[in-house]
Order: sequence, then C-alpha cells, then structure tokens
Amino acid sequence: MIIRKLTKDDAEDYRQIRLEALYTNPESFGTTYDEEAIKTIEQFRDRIPVGRNNFILGCSEDKDLIGIVVFQQESRIKLRHKAYITSMYVKQEYRGKGIAKLLLNELIEKAKAINEVEILLLDIVKNIFLAKKLYLSLGFKIYGIEKMAYKLNNQYFDLEFMYLQIK
Repeated sequence: MIIRKLTKDDAEDYRQIRLEALYTNPESFGTTYDEEAIKTIEQFRDRIPVGRNNFILGCSEDKDLIGIVVFQQESRIKLRHKAYITSMYVKQEYRGKGIAKLLLNELIEKAKAINEVEILLLDIVKNIFLAKKLYLSLGFKIYGIEKMAYKLNNQYFDLEFMYLQIK
C-alpha cells in the first residue's frame, strides 16, 4: 500500500472515491451525492490542493485509490495554528485493515512538519463508533457537540467535535 498526496492528475480517481463515499455513507458528510455528482472533472481537479499546507492524502493498492483524507490549514493569521481533517473515507472492502489509521498517522506527521500548525480539528457524526474509537486511540479528545447538525430524509444527526494538540 502506498500513501501519498494526490495531484491534479488524480482527479478522476478522487471523483470516483468521493462519490462512492457520499453514496455509501450519506449520513457521514455535509454534502450529498447528488450535489457532488453534477460537478465536472475540472471542478474536482480544481479542488485538489497542491500546496504544503493543504492536501489530500490517498492510500492506493495496486494503483486503486482505496482511502482518502483531506487536510486544510486555516489561512487567516490569527487562525493559522489550526488545521482541519475532513472527508475521511476508506472503501468498504478495506475497512478494519488499518488503512484509516495509516492515513491519519501520515497526516499527523505531515501536520507536525508545518511550523504554524499546533492543533488538528475534526467533526464526526456522533453514532459512527468505529471511526470515533480510532480518533480517540490516536489521542483526539471530544470538545463539543452540535445537535441536529445534519438532516437527511427527515432524520437528524449530531456532530461531535474533536481536537488533537500536536505542539
């Protein structure tokens, strides 16, 4: 397995796994499959950052993209010490094999190498216990809950907010 930063050349694979994530686990993301499916490959290409302080990590096996996670550092001066982990997804058939942990460990190491970044933030749907267990095992702590954060098919989902201080 290879973990690396995605490039603009990965746009088609990124689009495919992103749409799969939204289709397979619609309750886990703030965006819906229908909202993303209408976007062009160019729009997906434009969303792949190329800088050091914003990136998408992908895990590949035999050239197939099987997992992704997004890292975004705040750009405003007073907020640059914070970065966000978003859009974490591992294909269903690869879950339980440590892929998410590999992705997160690589992301954390890359974040530590960015001088300004001191804290990593994420949110997770409250009832996604396996992902929550993983984050807690890596040292993330819960600092808040947003009730009724997502609404899908007349069902509400609460979000838990987590942080990891890396410096």
